[in-house]
Amino acid sequence: MKIFQHETIYELQDKPGLVHCSSILENSDGSLVCVWYQGSYETASDTVLMYSRKVPGGDWSAPSVLFDFHGAPLGNPVLWKVSFDERIFITFSMLTSEDWKSSLLFFSSSSDGGTSWTAPQLFLSKSGFMAKTQPVENEKNEVVFPLYHEESYCPYIYLIRNIDNPLDSFLSAETMARGKAIQPSLCRLGNDRILMVTRTRLGKIFKSVSHNSGYSWSILQPSTLDNPDSGIDIFPIAKDIVGIVYNPSSTDRTKLALATSKDGGQTWNALETLVEGEGEYSYPCAIVHTDGSCSVTYTDSRYAIRYVYFTLGDV
Repeated sequence: MKIFQHETIYELQDKPGLVHCSSILENSDGSLVCVWYQGSYETASDTVLMYSRKVPGGDWSAPSVLFDFHGAPLGNPVLWKVSFDERIFITFSMLTSEDWKSSLLFFSSSSDGGTSWTAPQLFLSKSGFMAKTQPVENEKNEVVFPLYHEESYCPYIYLIRNIDNPLDSFLSAETMARGKAIQPSLCRLGNDRILMVTRTRLGKIFKSVSHNSGYSWSILQPSTLDNPDSGIDIFPIAKDIVGIVYNPSSTDRTKLALATSKDGGQTWNALETLVEGEGEYSYPCAIVHTDGSCSVTYTDSRYAIRYVYFTLGDV
């Protein structure tokens, strides 16, 4: 593995507040889009979604407001795309009070790589659901979207057959994890299997596998990876070879690291530390580029959104 660059996408310097929960996506022209939420504090009424873009060989643009609901707090934006549509999409939370349990999910799309967006529409009609990580596609061209419920504290899967009308979708993923796990991250494996990993309150990352395209899931079981109840993200490397970015501790978020699995998430091997220090490094979002290199964005101590680019080499 070789880390090529660390960059700052945005850092709060001249005003109080918080930035958190970034999501990154690569457009077909090689440009990168990053979004995050920003406000006085988590769930504050002034919280908006922010946006920055990086063209190949260039710097990250000055951030601009992507969505502002003028008094309704926004949070947890997730950028995503599918192979059968040229648009890019975003799903995010709108809160009806200063409480994540009041979340309603909305979505929007862009046909010009993120320069302009459609008016947000309701993504899921039930409240309390939130997103954190990007979806995958199954072999039926359905979008397998990972969600979680803030109050019941458990993961769900939202199976979307029509991306223009996600309200006509259905929820699945009974993993017997109520009260234990949230923020599932997904990765496609061979033979139509999908791996799910989650953060938990139990000191370990837990895992589940679907053998039928995301329609049903095995009971969540602990992995060998530590977790301090913090966000994680997994990404594909090759068939049944998976990478994960996580906090390798059961107690703190002072390090973000990369581990890999060559057997579809059954066993893991620590590979590299991405960032370490006295701060809190959390909520990674990882993507794989067309050339096999990787990009990760993350939150630095709730005051900056950082970016790291690396290649995996012969994993």
